[in-house]
Amino acid sequence: MRFSRRTLNIIIIVCLAVVSWIHLGQSDPEMEPLEALNLPMLHDSDWQTWLSQEGVAVKWQPVSQPQGIARVVFANQTQLDIPLDAQQWSTELKALAAKKASHDTLVILLQGPWGKTEMQGIAAFLIQRWQLQPHTLPIPSAITHCEQHFAAGSLWFRNHWIHSGPIDLEKPLPNRQQWQDFRLQQTRELRQQWLSPAGQLDIQTDIAYHRPPSDYYQSLYQALGDSQKFAADDYLNCLTTL
Repeated sequence: MRFSRRTLNIIIIVCLAVVSWIHLGQSDPEMEPLEALNLPMLHDSDWQTWLSQEGVAVKWQPVSQPQGIARVVFANQTQLDIPLDAQQWSTELKALAAKKASHDTLVILLQGPWGKTEMQGIAAFLIQRWQLQPHTLPIPSAITHCEQHFAAGSLWFRNHWIHSGPIDLEKPLPNRQQWQDFRLQQTRELRQQWLSPAGQLDIQTDIAYHRPPSDYYQSLYQALGDSQKFAADDYLNCLTTL
């Protein structure tokens, strides 16, 4: 049986279309993109700042709870927490033993149901009682170029969002389902920490130590929600090309 050239061309086109359709129908599910997570926004926290007469930085956040807290963050990456009763805070402060702090102070963090005057009064008392001195040396950001631009991938290797310890670059790269589970877990934990007074205290402590960009945590949160499994590989490539 002989076919005309036109008929042969039609047969070839049809065959190519069938092959393409079969190929598309058998595409690798692993390569299918993940849908972006519909994440509630992380609104700006209501931390306020004050510089004491001695030059010690003070930050406070008003929270409605029966007990407040004062955290003194030192430059040697130690901290001291002082629980304070919402009503009896003045008496509790006066009971503190006088001493001279041996480390420069990065910041005093305060949380409690107090107004501006009370917050400044608590900070001023601690500064004078313990003769706190401000840390005067510059503190460079500990957030690297790759961590800032590939934050979601960086988090896969660290496996937590607080920056501590060496990165395990031998950690296997995630598959599609592993990355979906990972970003769901991390965005949930990050949001819970952001909305928690204790979590906010830890975030501010981390900022004092590591000096990340001002919107780092909100950017990380959104980056996780929009990210694909290749985010970890992109971060690794950034490390190896610098």
